[in-house]
Amino acid sequence: MKFSTIPYADAAFLLSVLLAPLPTAAMFRCNHVVSDGQQYNLEALGGPHSVVTSQDIGNHMINTTYTVDICSPLKKKGDVEKGEQCPNGTRVCAIKRLINPAEKVDTIENAFPLAGELAIHGGSALDHKILRLSKVDPDSGKEGLRVILRGGFFDTENHVRRKQQTVIDFVCNKDLDGSEGEHDTEDKYESNTDSVEPRAEDEGDKGEDKDGDESAPPKEIQLGKDKNPSLVFDSYGPSDSESDKDVDVLHLTWSSKYVCESKADDGKNEGDDKGDDKGDDKDGGDKKPSSHWGAFTWIIVLVFFGTAAYLIFGSWLNYTRYGARGWDLLPHGDTIRDIPYLMKDWARRVLNTVQGSGSRGGYSAV
Repeated sequence: MKFSTIPYADAAFLLSVLLAPLPTAAMFRCNHVVSDGQQYNLEALGGPHSVVTSQDIGNHMINTTYTVDICSPLKKKGDVEKGEQCPNGTRVCAIKRLINPAEKVDTIENAFPLAGELAIHGGSALDHKILRLSKVDPDSGKEGLRVILRGGFFDTENHVRRKQQTVIDFVCNKDLDGSEGEHDTEDKYESNTDSVEPRAEDEGDKGEDKDGDESAPPKEIQLGKDKNPSLVFDSYGPSDSESDKDVDVLHLTWSSKYVCESKADDGKNEGDDKGDDKGDDKDGGDKKPSSHWGAFTWIIVLVFFGTAAYLIFGSWLNYTRYGARGWDLLPHGDTIRDIPYLMKDWARRVLNTVQGSGSRGGYSAV
């Protein structure tokens, strides 16, 4: 048997046919978020959403823009330099600006990804995790989800790469869409001149921090928090977990009606991913949406892959052994060609049997 006679292109094609249809179960789909059998559609929260924080550092300040897109990687601006934007595949990006109002200085100091599919850039996979807030913090009484996104990285001045992670608590609020009170993205990416003015509103908070622990780093204060934004900055810093000391975590709280269980059950907002179970539950039922990948679907998938593997490897063996071409490549090609005739003959026999049994009289033997 000469296995070396098959061209490399054919081998690559066979491999791609086998691997291409694999289901992407690990992919984070914002329109089909599932936790404990409950499905949510967060597609309305897609697109870039941002919070801007500020820190006093002597005679200047550091403004940090945290931008999140839970549905797809963040899009780059066309004329932005590489060092002033996060790499492709980023879902959560941090951009730090150095601002000196006296000298009218506003420059980007750093830009680094906090979460995303970043393995090819030195990070890791998104590796998301979804939890119910009612289980994570049952005493709070909050309804919603906790979404953990990974994959980010940050290189310190000492050339130490620290892992980055983002934790977003989606909290149910039936009165909010999730975009209220948000900072204009143009300000943080281009002319951040308006970001200096709101700091006067937070002077009280800064004073409390200075009276507390003077050795602590300057606290990050979210700008525009007086507008009651839906997306709120909670904290950013090293993880509290002993096993993740080399991980920095960004904590955000996002209030929206789209994480309410009543909204998740509403078929009008979720199309094919959600059923009309809410209307049926009024009769007292406690139905849950059916699994997207049911047992019958998996059987079809397994049969498909089994048949594909049989045909591909059978054709490959016929090619390498006998140099077959065309129909002769298929294993049991004669049988496959005869299938239409066999089916026709079988259908004729069934019809003859049915017609024969119906030709007798209306009386049966006693």
